[in-house]
Amino acid sequence: MDPIAGPWFILEDEKRPGEHLTLTAGETKYALVWTKEALAAEFVVANPAAKGLAPARLDTRELKATFLEAARRLGASHVLFDYLPGMHRARAASVEALAQALDQKGVSPD
Repeated sequence: MDPIAGPWFILEDEKRPGEHLTLTAGETKYALVWTKEALAAEFVVANPAAKGLAPARLDTRELKATFLEAARRLGASHVLFDYLPGMHRARAASVEALAQALDQKGVSPD
């Protein structure tokens, strides 16, 4: 599966734009992205720390690139896709690899 194809969903708080959830496992800090809005909404229900957040759709190359830059600035080195609380494995990719893949596409992947 192409990690940059299709929309991404992130969680955001309309009262605090630009704040995003991150998760640290070991020494790796992950930004969280879901490939389906329902999965992002399920995360909110299952995780009290996400209370007040709502899924936001990133459906262009530019929006995804902006999110990756925000993730970098928050210290995340990787993106974790479709994570739900209690899950032992989820797909991950480095922020750098995703940014390069977006640059190579040069156009919106959708």
